[in-house]
Amino acid sequence: MAPIQRAVPAETFFPSWRGRESYHERLMAVGEALHGAHPGLADAVAALPFEHFESACDVGGPVHKYNEVPGGAAASVAALAEELRPFWLCALALWHIGRFERVFAASGLDAEFALHYADSFHRIIDQIEADPGFADLAKDSFLKDLWLTRAVMIPAFAQIWWPRSGLAARDVLRAGPAASTYVFLRCGGRRPFLEGHTHDPVARAYWNEPGWGEALRLAALALPALPRVRGVFGTAWFYDPAVKEISPRIGFAQDLQVGRGAFRLKVGSNAAAIANATATSAERRNRYRDGLYLPTDYSIIWSRRDLIAAYRG
Repeated sequence: MAPIQRAVPAETFFPSWRGRESYHERLMAVGEALHGAHPGLADAVAALPFEHFESACDVGGPVHKYNEVPGGAAASVAALAEELRPFWLCALALWHIGRFERVFAASGLDAEFALHYADSFHRIIDQIEADPGFADLAKDSFLKDLWLTRAVMIPAFAQIWWPRSGLAARDVLRAGPAASTYVFLRCGGRRPFLEGHTHDPVARAYWNEPGWGEALRLAALALPALPRVRGVFGTAWFYDPAVKEISPRIGFAQDLQVGRGAFRLKVGSNAAAIANATATSAERRNRYRDGLYLPTDYSIIWSRRDLIAAYRG
C-alpha cells in the first residue's frame, strides 16, 4: 500500500509522530525475538490459533463495548499456561499488525488513517519489545491497543474513536426535550455512534489543543466510510462547564466543540468522574474536598452533518 504523498497536520504539530516510518522490519524482528525468548509460545499458538480467538470475539452486533471480552474468547486465553498468556496476546497483536494493509483496504477509510495507524503500531511494537507483560485482557489500555491493531478503533491523537457505540436512552431522556430533539431528530437516533476515548499511552504527547483539533477533524474524515454512524460523542468530567473556571488550561476540549455545532448534555456525578477529575489536580481535589466542586460527567454530541460541516467544511 503506497503511502499518501500529501502533507498531513501531524507532521507540523507532533515532532514525535512516526506515521511515515515503516514498521514492517521492526514487526518481524520483534515477533522473532518474542518467540525466541519464549519457546513454549509456538505450542500455545498452535493450541489456540489466532483465528479461533478472533471468531470467538465476534459478538455479531453493530453496537457493543470494546472492553467486554466475550466469555468464550476469555476462557480460551485462560486455558493457556498462565506464564504464556501475555506473550500469546502480544503475538496476537503482532499478527493483526501484519494483516493491517489488507484489512485497512477493505475499511473505506481515507488513506491518511494508514499513517496514523502506523504511528500507533510503532508505539505498540515498542511496548511489546520493552515489556510484553503489559498484555492482559483485564487491562483497558491493552484492549484499546488490540482494537487498534484490528483496525477497528480509529487513532486520532487526543482521542481514539470506537465506531460501535451508542448513547444511553436514560441519559438522553433525562436531559430533557432539547437533548431528545437533537439526538432523535438531528442525529436520527442514538446508535451507532463514534465514541471518543482518551488513551493513556498517548495522552502525554497528544492530549492538547492541536491533538483535540485533529481528533475532531479525523472523526469528520472517518464518517464517510461509516455510513451507518449517526454522529460522534464523548462523555467525560472535563466537559463540565465548571471545569473551565477551575482548570482553564484544558478548556480547549470544550471550546473546540460547544458553540461550534455540538450539543452538550449533563449525565451526572459518579465515583469514576470524581476519581478521574481529582487524580491530577490539587485545585480540583481541594475544591471537591471543601464542597465547592462536584465532578460531574457531561456528554458532548455531534450529528454527523454538524461535525462534517464544522471540521471538513
